[in-house]
Amino acid sequence: MKISLLQQMYKDVLAGIPLAGESCYYASFLSLCIEQSPERDESCDQMHLSSTDGGIRSHQDTVPDTVGPTTDDISRNLANMNFSFCPREVMLLQLTLIKMLVAKAESQEIEFSTRQKYCEIFVFLLKETKIDSKLICLLSSYDPLLSHMASKSLASLVYFQLKEENALNTTWLTFSLKTFLEFPMYTQVAECLWILSAVIKDILKDKISPKTGILKKFLSPLDAVLEGFYNSILLHQFDSHLYTSPYSEAANNLISFIDLLEVLLASRTELELPLRCQRVLFLKVSYVLNLISSSTHYFIKKKFIMLLKKCVLYKSGEDAVSGSQFLQNPYLYEDMLALSNAVLQVVNLTWLNQIPLREKASYFGSSEAHPGYNTQGGSDQTVLRALSLAVLKTLEFKIQNSATEAEIKEDFQSSMSQLLTFWRNHIKCSPQSHPVVHHCEWLSLIFIEQDDDMWEAAKALLLIYLKFDRL
Repeated sequence: MKISLLQQMYKDVLAGIPLAGESCYYASFLSLCIEQSPERDESCDQMHLSSTDGGIRSHQDTVPDTVGPTTDDISRNLANMNFSFCPREVMLLQLTLIKMLVAKAESQEIEFSTRQKYCEIFVFLLKETKIDSKLICLLSSYDPLLSHMASKSLASLVYFQLKEENALNTTWLTFSLKTFLEFPMYTQVAECLWILSAVIKDILKDKISPKTGILKKFLSPLDAVLEGFYNSILLHQFDSHLYTSPYSEAANNLISFIDLLEVLLASRTELELPLRCQRVLFLKVSYVLNLISSSTHYFIKKKFIMLLKKCVLYKSGEDAVSGSQFLQNPYLYEDMLALSNAVLQVVNLTWLNQIPLREKASYFGSSEAHPGYNTQGGSDQTVLRALSLAVLKTLEFKIQNSATEAEIKEDFQSSMSQLLTFWRNHIKCSPQSHPVVHHCEWLSLIFIEQDDDMWEAAKALLLIYLKFDRL
């Protein structure tokens, strides 16, 4: 009976048909059937699904953050099937409905009375059925699809409360703080990191609500803990041997953290005074630089290298970073200076040569290799460009803010010498191509496949030239 009512509710919500019954009536169908051991309410280790073979995994078990059928495919199929459902399928439909109801409740295209009805359902779910606690327990499910759907539903509810009630879900916040503080003893943090990233993305995508207040309210309680987690996962508890495979639980945690760092970087512009968790990547970038040159799996290194590139290209607002913007945002100047000093320091210590680049042929809009390249020995061009741009942009910033002529010349000669050596080691020209005569030709060889990178690199070198010209 329950599944048929859930199916009908799904169809009504999808079609925008108002729900005629009491809010508590619909909330009862969305209440998840999870049994909890009475001895412990602080952990979900002893919780499981009723009458289902998909249990809750322990801290040591690993399940990759993966994928199966899309949410839309699953919900469409479940809504149209008529045979008996197992508890897992019922729960997937419940999670899909929760996520859909949140989206409908936030949509301005839905009538106000209908949205109010959805809001009443959520109030009942949160206060009476403790849906947030049940979703948190599902995060550790052995079933990766259940875990992922629970993450999506919980992220939607957390954002919904932030936006509609101007309140932070205390159950979720307590769980998140506990998870980060107990790392690495508690290793299962990927889901928690994913939810954080999802909520921040929702805040940034919202075109109606004021982002600044919501973002600050969301991140402030987590600020110090996130900086501590950064120190822990990248320095104090870092062991490159844990990350030699991209499929381990440790690698999944680190990859999820990289995604969160990227979202935190994008959110900086929303706060006049950024929080420490939004600045820590700039101020302590040396941890990332050490990881990039370690024995960590190439995929993880590549994600960090691309994140480093986004840092050096970071823009305050719509325009490129300029002197006036640095005066308006002193933290940005301080952060970029710390980043530039750290990057150039390791570059001058032959850091670039410690980074092995995977072989990858260079293609330009076709299945044939670009003329002039040796397809058997070419390096990963995407990573090569990102590293090169990181060096050029940090060098530009350092030179623009150097005080003496001697310091400028020393920084330029040392860094460019290392960069030219790096390029020679990784660009294999074919016998038919002409040899590089002038150093400026390297610019086109490295960046020819990416116009925006070429523009940024050329601009950096031009500004450096103008600085020398004014000495």
